[in-house]
Amino acid sequence: MTKTAIELQNVEKSFKDNLVLKGVSGQIEEGKVLSIIGPSGSGKSTLLRTINQLEKPTSGGVFFEGKNLVEATSKELKHLGESIGMVFQSFNLFPNHTVLKNVTLGLVRVKKMDEAEAKKTANDYLTKVGMDNKADAYPASLSGGQKQRVAIARALAMKPKVLFFDEPTSALDPENVGEVLKVIQELAEEKLTMVIVTHEMAFAKKVADKVWFMQDGQLVEEDTPGVIFNHPKHEQTQHFIEQVLLD
Repeated sequence: MTKTAIELQNVEKSFKDNLVLKGVSGQIEEGKVLSIIGPSGSGKSTLLRTINQLEKPTSGGVFFEGKNLVEATSKELKHLGESIGMVFQSFNLFPNHTVLKNVTLGLVRVKKMDEAEAKKTANDYLTKVGMDNKADAYPASLSGGQKQRVAIARALAMKPKVLFFDEPTSALDPENVGEVLKVIQELAEEKLTMVIVTHEMAFAKKVADKVWFMQDGQLVEEDTPGVIFNHPKHEQTQHFIEQVLLD
């Protein structure tokens, strides 16, 4: 029986008078890949940021390991930061540090590893994403795909229980997209719990166990990729799929 990793209960998020998330409820299953799709401005990235508490929900609950994170103490949120990893579309690497240093920083400061152990761990994960040969390079010398693979290695090195990707290929040139998607697919095969906001429909169809379609801040439909992409039940989903397939 599949366990629930994270549960959302009627999550709402407002920015002043703008209601961005409108009562989103759903379950993220352990060891599964969830892809969140939908038009720009539908609330996908805000939902990710709300789940991991980068944004506080206006109302509703986000439950992780039985704890409502909305009510969590700062100490409990620190534990959350170690348990939920995030890979951003803009990489968020430190330009003044080498690739190796970018990965070891969190291990030393948050995990309290000694420098030698942190370097070994960092090198292991850089090898995993095919970036061990760039350990001494600085981010400015890397392609977008290489930067994103370093960002993935940095997130993985913290050994998160859940890994979020916020449109991980949207800032990449087309020739760099494949190398990043390949790494994510390999992680899916290892049964890492992942939530991926993406515009790469073919990839979502291939790698996801479940797909959420969002529009206007609402979770309109959730189902397997086969249903969402081939036999969507809702008119809004159907219209979106037809539009992206025409592009």
